[in-house]
Amino acid sequence: MWDVAARRLEVITETGRRRWFSKDDKARIVEESMVPGAVCFRDCRRLGLTPKPLFTWRRQALPLPRPMVLSVRR
Repeated sequence: MWDVAARRLEVITETGRRRWFSKDDKARIVEESMVPGAVCFRDCRRLGLTPKPLFTWRRQALPLPRPMVLSVRR
């Protein structure tokens, strides 16, 4: 019927489900990403993440800024 040999085979290994990370896993990943010289996209690729959750976790890990209190003199 067809005399065409397959030249490319694509293997799908992911199920498309969301991955779940414990708080300890998130803390470790954020800590690794804050090391000088770390490259976010390379770390994400290695862990099977997109950059968005890592950036969200990093933002959540930062201390909240203290509100400024200004005194008004009259």
